[in-house]
Amino acid sequence: MKLKYVIASFAFAAALAGCQEAAEYTPSIYITEAQKEPAKIVTIYNAGEKAEFSVSASKIVDKDTHVTVQVCPELLEEYNTTYGRTCVLLDGDLYDFAKKEVTIKAGTNVSDAGEIVVKEVLEPGTFYCLPLRITQTDGNMPVLAPSSTLYIVFRAPVHGKGVYIGSGNKYIVPGFYNQKGQDVERDLSALPELTLECRVYANDFTKSDPYISSIMGLEGNVCMRFGDVKIGYDVLQICKGDYQPAAINSPCATKQWYHVAGVWTRNSLRVFIDGKFITETRTKGETVDISQVQLWNGSGIGFGLGCASNYNGNRPLNGYLAEARVWTRALSTSEIANVKDLVIVDPNSPDLLAYWKMDESESVSDYRESYSRWNLRNKIVDQTGHGYDAYGLSASPQFLDATW
Repeated sequence: MKLKYVIASFAFAAALAGCQEAAEYTPSIYITEAQKEPAKIVTIYNAGEKAEFSVSASKIVDKDTHVTVQVCPELLEEYNTTYGRTCVLLDGDLYDFAKKEVTIKAGTNVSDAGEIVVKEVLEPGTFYCLPLRITQTDGNMPVLAPSSTLYIVFRAPVHGKGVYIGSGNKYIVPGFYNQKGQDVERDLSALPELTLECRVYANDFTKSDPYISSIMGLEGNVCMRFGDVKIGYDVLQICKGDYQPAAINSPCATKQWYHVAGVWTRNSLRVFIDGKFITETRTKGETVDISQVQLWNGSGIGFGLGCASNYNGNRPLNGYLAEARVWTRALSTSEIANVKDLVIVDPNSPDLLAYWKMDESESVSDYRESYSRWNLRNKIVDQTGHGYDAYGLSASPQFLDATW
């Protein structure tokens, strides 16, 4: 019996050696940036700015190696389909790409930089894509196909504003519970999917019990906030009852804009920061209710922006909110990345329930909701036309200029 085991061991070792020999490493050439990500997003602030790329060899070359990189417009559709983007091709009149050949000098393994110079200011709210591919090399190494293509995506910065949130200016959305002003009848009490997303800027975090700075949502049903007694005060958390995923490995900083999102699907509650998936908690198929008014000592405020629906003076954010949106479906990872980078969203987008740009307000005359003790003195209009306007406390809210 022991002899059988010895023979089997030798056979296994031989097979393993054969596999290793079959998977022998082959040095290759590739676009440096494409080894990390298939796309490189570049923000162009002014005409004349450029995007750079380089080509690498996986080992030092023994002679000058020339590599040609070409623009391949035919790859645009494949990129948009694969990554859920809505890019348009960067028109040839908008850029210069004079240096299509780069050189990996002998004794090195990274080329000089290739450059695409953008000649005009781009339109905010549009992705412009330039697909590049290695088409030729005179070196003795093959091209690594998976990293031979790079999509350079250009965008213009978006200039906007955010509204100040604090104890003196918090917002509620009465239309979610009183159903006033809707163009279309909607049942908001049992949503199978939901996405909350906005831009947030914290002047400071709440550093005493309960360590919570509210961002948006309905306490106990689904809400985004910084902090909790169980996590750091600078940690983004999405809560629905006992489901409370938190970005504990990605704390946020003060005096900095973030795009944050919470996505409720039929089986998970997901957390995103700056367009990237961070963490999630598995769920059991429950629905979400954003139509409630939770009473606290005889008063309640329902869905809030920069405040909780009850508790401790409503646990306000000390900071600014902008571009806040509620969707009645679960946005995909690529869609979250899109809205983060584009900033601007079409108010008529399918399943966009409410959209508050938070860049301006209208005065109202001490409007009071029946459930709330608040005197509401300014209004931020819902851009969708559904009538879900947000009402705040300050007669003269402050705004912060921002560039994203």
